[in-house]
Amino acid sequence: MVLLRLIAFAVLLAIGVSLLAYVVKRERKYLDFAFRLIKYTLLLLSIFGIFYVVERLILVA
Repeated sequence: MVLLRLIAFAVLLAIGVSLLAYVVKRERKYLDFAFRLIKYTLLLLSIFGIFYVVERLILVA
């Protein structure tokens, strides 16, 4: 769980920095990078959640 929290913190930090870079420099690539990070983070979080639910169902059954 500690590893997941560190990864989540690093992703949030990267998103924040890229959004700040977009505000300062007004280059679209920073905004695209932030949205790409959000998209892939949500995808990996969904996959992790599905594995967690499946594991709980297998342990209960």
